[in-house]
Amino acid sequence: MITLQPKTQVAKPDLFQYLEYRVFLGDFVEWKQKGNPHFSKRAFSQKYLGSTGILYSVIQGQRDMGPKLRVRCAAAMGLTEKENQYFDLLVQHNQAKTDMERNFLFDLLSKFRNSKPWVVRENQHKYYTKWYYAVVFNYIGLDHRKGRTADIAKEINPPLTVDQVQEAIDLLLQLELIRKSESGYVLSKNHLVSGEAFRGEVALEYNRQIHNLSDDLVKNGFKGFKAFNTQVITVSDASLKAIREKFAAFQEEVQQVASKDKTTDKVCTMIFQMIPNTR
Repeated sequence: MITLQPKTQVAKPDLFQYLEYRVFLGDFVEWKQKGNPHFSKRAFSQKYLGSTGILYSVIQGQRDMGPKLRVRCAAAMGLTEKENQYFDLLVQHNQAKTDMERNFLFDLLSKFRNSKPWVVRENQHKYYTKWYYAVVFNYIGLDHRKGRTADIAKEINPPLTVDQVQEAIDLLLQLELIRKSESGYVLSKNHLVSGEAFRGEVALEYNRQIHNLSDDLVKNGFKGFKAFNTQVITVSDASLKAIREKFAAFQEEVQQVASKDKTTDKVCTMIFQMIPNTR
């Protein structure tokens, strides 16, 4: 007797894990195609969106989604009421023209998510003036944290002075990102993200410090933890945009992994870098 193996079910993309609606649409279409070999993206687009090419144009970033198209697309994908609300906000966030709009919509999106990152506001951008402010903040968030500045200073790499740790703590208290506790300090906010307003000289200087930090670690042979990878590629503008969207999606996945980790014992700085080598 021949036993047929059950067909492996591909999981439907979880909309709430996305911060780029075009990436979600692309993954949704791919999921439909894997589940149904007869599925046609052009037919789907024609039937629900009114034209064979609209869906492709939206996914490729050649066209935005207006309110009517958002409603039709959500109905075509069979979104629940909660998913529909999130999808509508997500499209608005991705297509927003100003930092104020993006920050406002990001806060609304965060209410739907398991991990609720706090966007560092412009009046809190002192947080980025020294690389070790973020490190001290995250160290305080460890499960097994030390409360004394001298103890914290010994744990940081590259080494910090007691005065630098105290400076960082004073600033974090001032910005209301941490608060005092019986054992030392605890986080007031969790999963900080820079937001769209993080630009200009503050952003440039912070990134200079991070790159110098990375350079020093490479020179000194950071043998205990190697995570360096370099790849030179050729891309088009469309591919570059897609890569940036993948970067954003991966950063979100990292945040999700970190938010679910119950046994954290170290702080790491993750660097994403794309260097344009030609005009």
